[in-house]
Amino acid sequence: MKPTLLQSLAAMPARQLNLIAVGTIGIAAALVWTLAIRAPLAALRLQQAQLASFQLASVNAARSAAMPGAPAASTAAALPPAPEPPAPLALIAAVGASARSAGVSVGGAAPGAERSVAGLRQQPLDIEASGSYGDILAWLDEIEARQPAVGITRLTLRPAPEEPRRLVQLQLGAYATAGTPERQR
Repeated sequence: MKPTLLQSLAAMPARQLNLIAVGTIGIAAALVWTLAIRAPLAALRLQQAQLASFQLASVNAARSAAMPGAPAASTAAALPPAPEPPAPLALIAAVGASARSAGVSVGGAAPGAERSVAGLRQQPLDIEASGSYGDILAWLDEIEARQPAVGITRLTLRPAPEEPRRLVQLQLGAYATAGTPERQR
């Protein structure tokens, strides 16, 4: 007859049981440290270092802006220039042209009210369009690739009744830094 694990443990002396328990707890603690705690702590330290470098760069940029004669080479090397957001009418024209080239038909586009989001100015643009699923994906990919200051903030995709086309409701956001002056519209 083969003894079970509990019977084998019960037959062991107390000193060996204590060693097995301490070893098991040690192995479990090492696994928890390695898998559950160390990686998030490293990511947190990296995020804190990036935040500190961004804060330092913004302080340097503010100082160089306050002193007109001071060279701004260190801040220009630290941060790339922010892409210039397109004007709403130019964005509508660019989105319409990219939709035509992708085979998507735009039903309407309307700019929304400008608002502040995470320290940036956001100019929303609501668009309704239709096309095949592949054409819509290609169109969205082209928008994101050609317009670096524009992001998709909301997307609703549903099938058109009795047609192989899809209907898409999309909101684009053209972003600019809060200190950027208003552009001609």
